[in-house]
Amino acid sequence: MSLPVLRISDMSIKDKSGTLLVDRVCFSVERGGAYVLIGETGSGKSLVTQAVLGLLPAGLVVSGQIEFGVELVDLADRTTLRRHWTHHLALVPQEPRSALDPTMRVLPQIAGIAQQARARAAMSSVSLHQTVERHYPFMLSGGMAQRVLVAGALTTDARVIIADEPTKGLDDERVEEAVMHLRQIQDHGRAVFAITHDLRVAQGLGGQLGVMREGRLLEQGPVDSVVSAPRHAYTRAWLEADPARWDARKSNSSFDLVLKAASLSYRIGNRTLFQDLSLNLRQGSITAVTGPSGSGKTMLCNVLLGLARPSAGKVRWRDGTDPHLVRKPPLRSRYQKLHQDPASAFVPGRLLRTQFADLRSVLPLGYMERDLPPLFDRLELAPRLIDRRPEEVSGGQLQRIAIARVLLFKPLLLIADEPTSRLDPLVQRDVMELLRELVDERGMSLLITSHDRRLVRAVAQEVVRLD
Repeated sequence: MSLPVLRISDMSIKDKSGTLLVDRVCFSVERGGAYVLIGETGSGKSLVTQAVLGLLPAGLVVSGQIEFGVELVDLADRTTLRRHWTHHLALVPQEPRSALDPTMRVLPQIAGIAQQARARAAMSSVSLHQTVERHYPFMLSGGMAQRVLVAGALTTDARVIIADEPTKGLDDERVEEAVMHLRQIQDHGRAVFAITHDLRVAQGLGGQLGVMREGRLLEQGPVDSVVSAPRHAYTRAWLEADPARWDARKSNSSFDLVLKAASLSYRIGNRTLFQDLSLNLRQGSITAVTGPSGSGKTMLCNVLLGLARPSAGKVRWRDGTDPHLVRKPPLRSRYQKLHQDPASAFVPGRLLRTQFADLRSVLPLGYMERDLPPLFDRLELAPRLIDRRPEEVSGGQLQRIAIARVLLFKPLLLIADEPTSRLDPLVQRDVMELLRELVDERGMSLLITSHDRRLVRAVAQEVVRLD
C-alpha cells in the first residue's frame, strides 16, 4: 500500500467551555484515492475540514496530528497548516457565493494573470461556457457558482482536493458531471477528501466512507462494504432515508387561489429564461419547479413574489393584488421566500436571537416565547443555537433556522428555493414531512424548486420544468 498523502490522527475539537465537539477522529487518504465523510447536520464534518486547513473559528481548540506524506504537523499549528495551501491542500467550500468576491469577475478570481489559460481549461472541464468568465458572482446560479469553485481548485497543484458538499445545488446531470470531474482528479494521482449529504458522491468516487454523528466516527471502511452491509443502526437509517423510499402521500388542495400567473416571460439581455408560462397556486397545494442549473428557477420565484418584474405577463396575489403594489404587512408578510443560500438571509456577526427580535414590528406580541420554541422543536434545532451567530452554526442548521423564521409569518404562500439542498437525508425527510404537514394544517400553498427528481416525485402535485 502506498504512503497516504494525508493522514489524520486523534483529532479532537473543543469549544471555549470545554465541550467536546469532535472526538478522536482518525482517517487517511491514499494517493489517487478518496475519503468521503457523511453525517447529519451539526455532526462535526465541517469542523474536521476547518481543522485540517487551520481555519477553525476563534474559541475552538484542536488537538491531534496531520501527516502530509512524511511530514508531521500538529493540528494546533495553524501557521504551518496554512503554508500547505495550494501545494498540498485546496478547498472547494460549501457556500459558493460567500466564497466569491462580489466585486470581481469570475476569471481573475480563480486564476490570476499568469494562469488564465489554465483556468479557462478548468472552467471548460466543468461545463462552464466561456462567457461565464466575464460574469460577476451575482450573475451566477448556485450550481454555476459551485462549478466555478471546482474549477478554481483544479488550477492549483494541490495533492488533496477538499470538497465540502461538492454537489449541493446541482441537478442530477450536474451531480454526475461533478463526480466525473472529481474522478479525473483521482486519475491524475491527486486525492479527494469530500464531506457530503449525497451518497451518490461516495459511491461514484469509491475509496473509503466514514459515517459521523455527534462528533464521532461511528463506522468507516470501503464504500461498497459500508453501503451493502452497514454495521451501525444510524448508517442503516441514513440509507433508508433516500427520497425514492418516501411515502408519496400528496396534500389535498382547496379551490382558494393564492397566486395566479399568466403568460410570464423573463429575458436577460438576449437570453430568454422562460416564456408564456402560466400557473395557479392554491391553498393546500404543493408545486415543484425543476430544471438544470441556470435555467431560471430562482428568477421565476422572484417574479412570483414581486421581487422582479417579468418581461411580459402578469402576476396576481389573493384578491387580484399586484405584488409590485404591496409594500407593507399584513399581505406582504404572508408571501414568503426561503432562500437557497441561508447565509445570505442573515446578517453575519449578529446574534440570531437579535435577528429574530428584529421581527417584533411585523409579528404579534409574544412570538419569541409562544411560536418559536415549538418550531425549533419540530425542526430538531437545539434552543441554544439562537444565541449563536450565523457563522457559528452549520449550513444545514442555518437552513432550518431560516425555515423557522419564515413559518413565524404563517404564510399563505411559501416559495422554497432548494429548501433541503443543505440537509442530510434524515433531516431532509423530516423537514419535507413537516412542510407537507403544515400545508395540510395551515392550508398554505408551497412552491419548491429542486434538482432532486426523486424528491419532486414524492411531494409535488404539479411540476413545472424549465429548460
